[in-house]
Amino acid sequence: MSRILPSLALALALASGRTACAAETWQQFIPAQPFGAHAATAHAYDPVSGRLIVFGGLGAIGYLDDTYTFDGATWTKLSLSIRPSPRAASSMAYDSALQKLVLFGGYNGSQYLGDTWLFDGATGSWSQVMPAVAPPAVTAPMLFTDPANGHAVCYGGYDGQFYQLTTYRFTGTNWQKLTPATSPTARSAAIAALDPVRQRVVLFGGLGSVNPNNTWEWDGVNWASKSPAHQPSLRYDSAAVFDPRKSAVVLFGGASGGTPLDDTWTWNGVDWTELATTTKPQVRESHAMAYLPNLGRLVVAGGQAQVTIYKDTWFEQDTGTITPYGTGSGGALGPATLAASGDLSPGSPFGLTLALGNAQPNQPLSLLFGTQTAAIHTNGGILAVFPIVLLLPAATGPSGTLVANGAVPLGVPSGVNLRLQAWIADPTSIFQVGCTNGLTLSVP
Repeated sequence: MSRILPSLALALALASGRTACAAETWQQFIPAQPFGAHAATAHAYDPVSGRLIVFGGLGAIGYLDDTYTFDGATWTKLSLSIRPSPRAASSMAYDSALQKLVLFGGYNGSQYLGDTWLFDGATGSWSQVMPAVAPPAVTAPMLFTDPANGHAVCYGGYDGQFYQLTTYRFTGTNWQKLTPATSPTARSAAIAALDPVRQRVVLFGGLGSVNPNNTWEWDGVNWASKSPAHQPSLRYDSAAVFDPRKSAVVLFGGASGGTPLDDTWTWNGVDWTELATTTKPQVRESHAMAYLPNLGRLVVAGGQAQVTIYKDTWFEQDTGTITPYGTGSGGALGPATLAASGDLSPGSPFGLTLALGNAQPNQPLSLLFGTQTAAIHTNGGILAVFPIVLLLPAATGPSGTLVANGAVPLGVPSGVNLRLQAWIADPTSIFQVGCTNGLTLSVP
């Protein structure tokens, strides 16, 4: 099956279908090369290299200074002689004007840090910048991409005595202190995520001397307080990124009063909405999170719950729906059955499994792929798929079953409904052939 699925992309690109409503789910991914146990990392997606970049944080041995990259399939630990010093709770954001990631701040166990570093995805290297002006040395500042000019912006943080409320913009060589007309109350460890469609950055929660249980937006000039009808519970050390498939910023986890969380929320510029998820990562805070355009999905990695530091990797995605329809026909055993399970997201690393059962052993069969349902009566059964886009020959095994694995190829449009049915040689049937039920696979 995997040999034929990529050729579906062109055929299905011409097909029409309805977008299906499906349950959101988180799925754990087991990469060949795992991510190390990390929490409180600096992390951001780098469009230049097409990878999530993760630096430092806390691990089993204390404060870390390693750099990992993730391309959606493999974690790679870089061997770099020049790199920032060990630290946790620093922050990082992509500067689209420089086409580099900017890292600032953090804490190393004895000192609050105020140094500035750039990561170049084209060369996979770090370089330190020595600005004449910089934000105060802080832990857990909020860094984000400025919607006005693409430069990195730093807001807030904690300097060991006070929470900060200053806003600084990086110019490429220096930090420029901004003077917005309004600002959120001082805080650290909040979420700050750019919505590139609305050209706004949403800030929520965090830690502060004044209750930070509120939502703000930055437009490149000023901060504006928002009044959503709903919002997540107060939390800190959460993570949030924009998901273009939802046209919203997605927030996951964090902690509240020392209790780690596992809920998922979206922000659309007007209100927060909690998503019902069928499965999800264990409760956690201080995790890495990014949207991977090559897979069209969110990734969460690492983090911690109290003293436990995680090294797992999770994807969040609408996996589509699989719906059986109709009935098959057969001989002595009755109709064979066709079922499917897995992730219908194009290019999914989890893939899709088709399972055919209750058929005669060692018999040739054809898997029919189409884009529309049908109910055409034929000798031996009802053709449930027409027109037929592709036909895949195969055969049942000694037990009268077939299991085939593959993945919906990249390029298949969202909302396409793919129809499947199998026809099988059946010597016990009066027509010498039988068929299965049909399946509708709705691509998310």
